[in-house]
Amino acid sequence: MSDITIRALNILASSKLVYCEDTRVSKKLTSKYGINCKLKPFHKFNSKSLIPEIMEKLENNEIISLISDAGTPLISDPGNDLIDKCIERNIRFYSIPGATSVIGSLIASGMPTNNFTFLGFVPRIKKDKKFFFERINSSLATSIFYESPKRIKSSINLCSEIIKNRKISIVRELTKKNEEIIDGDIIYVKKILDKREEIKGEITIIIEPTNETRKEYDDYFLIKKIEKELTKNKPLSQISAEISDTYNVSKRRVYQLCLDLKDKF
Repeated sequence: MSDITIRALNILASSKLVYCEDTRVSKKLTSKYGINCKLKPFHKFNSKSLIPEIMEKLENNEIISLISDAGTPLISDPGNDLIDKCIERNIRFYSIPGATSVIGSLIASGMPTNNFTFLGFVPRIKKDKKFFFERINSSLATSIFYESPKRIKSSINLCSEIIKNRKISIVRELTKKNEEIIDGDIIYVKKILDKREEIKGEITIIIEPTNETRKEYDDYFLIKKIEKELTKNKPLSQISAEISDTYNVSKRRVYQLCLDLKDKF
C-alpha cells in the first residue's frame, strides 16, 4: 500500500465512486489513508455490463475512479472497453502513474531495458503455449509475461524445452512482504522451482533476448505463414503481430502482405 502516489490518493479522495476488483481489498487501502468513498466491484465477470451505468455517471460530470487490487488498471486487468467507450463519447479521462510489476520486475531482473515486449499471461492451451514460447525464443527484445502460481512449474518446464541457454528471472510478490527474485540460466531456475512443493503470490517472468543474428525472410516464406494463419479466421492485426514477433520482421510489411492475401480467403 505504500507504493501508491500522493496524486492517486488525492484523486481517490475526490471521487464520488471508485470501481475496483475486490471491495474488501480496496477497503484496506482507503481505510489506511482515511478516504471515505463508495466502492463498487469491477472485474472480468461484470465489467462490460457496468459500462452503460458508468457512462451515465461520467456524462453527469461525476468523478469516477478505476483501480486494481495491485499494479495498474488495464494491464492484464479489465478496463479497455471502458476506455474505448470514453474515447468514443469524447469523455475526458486520466491515467494516474503508479506501481506496475512489468517495469518494476524488468528493472529488478537486470535484463536489457532498451527494447522489451510485454506479453500478458501465458496461454492455457498447450499448442498456444508452445507458440508463445517459440515467439520468445526468436525475439530480439527482452520478454516479460505473467503466470499463475498453479501453472508456473509446467510453464517453465515447457519453456526450458524450447528456449536454451538463456537468462531468466522469476520475480515474485514484488514490493510486498515476501518479495523474491530467482534468476540465472533457465535450467538452474527450473531446478529451484522443482524443489518447491508450493509457489504462492503474483509472478512476473523476464527472459533475455536472443543473441542470434536476425534472419532475413523473403515474401514467399512469409506469405506461406500468413496463408496458414488466415485459414484460422484470425484478425489481420493479430496475424501480423504474431508473425512479426516470431520471425523478427517488420509488422507493417507483414500487415501489407495480409491485406494483399485476405480476399483469397
